[in-house]
Amino acid sequence: MQVELVHTTTSDQVPLDGYLRLPSSQAPRGPLDLVICHHGVGAKFYNPSFFDVVGDALLDRGCAVLRVNNRGHDDVFLVGERPFGAAYEIVDDCRHDITAWLDFAQARGFARVALWGHSLGAVKTIYFLSVQDDARIVCAAASSPPRFSYAMYASAHDGQRFQSAIQRAQDLVNSDSGLDLVEAEVPVRRRFTARTYLDKYGPDARYDYLSHLPNVRKPLLLTVGSLEANNVSFEGLVHDGHTFNGRWPNVNFGLIDGADHAYTNRTDELWTALASWLDGVRSQQPVHP
Repeated sequence: MQVELVHTTTSDQVPLDGYLRLPSSQAPRGPLDLVICHHGVGAKFYNPSFFDVVGDALLDRGCAVLRVNNRGHDDVFLVGERPFGAAYEIVDDCRHDITAWLDFAQARGFARVALWGHSLGAVKTIYFLSVQDDARIVCAAASSPPRFSYAMYASAHDGQRFQSAIQRAQDLVNSDSGLDLVEAEVPVRRRFTARTYLDKYGPDARYDYLSHLPNVRKPLLLTVGSLEANNVSFEGLVHDGHTFNGRWPNVNFGLIDGADHAYTNRTDELWTALASWLDGVRSQQPVHP
């Protein structure tokens, strides 16, 4: 696989890396010039992913692929003395990252751009389209976004433990110790700063995708694996995703049978869902010479 390693810097001076793959000059021109792929929590642009395999199919359709880091890559990294990474990120700051990569794409001459986020990257994709959006984005895909709903987690099996952890994080933030690390166990076992844990999972539910879908105006494909039904973060999407198009006509849904969170051994099925949806998006777009 031939890639070009690329780099950008956000408006708040966070350096980000990625790779760019270009289609051959013989490939037919499709509905998109470029798909920008955003990873989930703590991942990196060069981790093995369905993005690489599906990227081959996108290239065959004449679409370039840009896999990128956002500021949630790795657990911790430093920019000077400023800590970033999954343990420290505030989800709202994804707007800086997504905009920086859109600026990069524009500078490289890509006009018809799609976003594709996985896991936390999917949450960020929906959130960005809801609160900011960008005219350079034609459409977007969000694969397996966890639902960040305090009420949902509080009423789940480990609800009491979750509420206690949130309160501990709130106490740290209130005592100006929001950058202290906490060992989270619900809904995921991971180390976060108290500020980050509260930002993602606290009572404000700022990033609950159900509250943002009504504000998304671009064509959006949501996918989830059927094997994710046993996880409280995804079970709602598995069971109710098929109703979303009736509520929001621009939102389409694909349940990938037999797929886990990483779409292991189900990449072909994921591509089939994406390709079919892209054909529909193409039929709605004006024809370019």
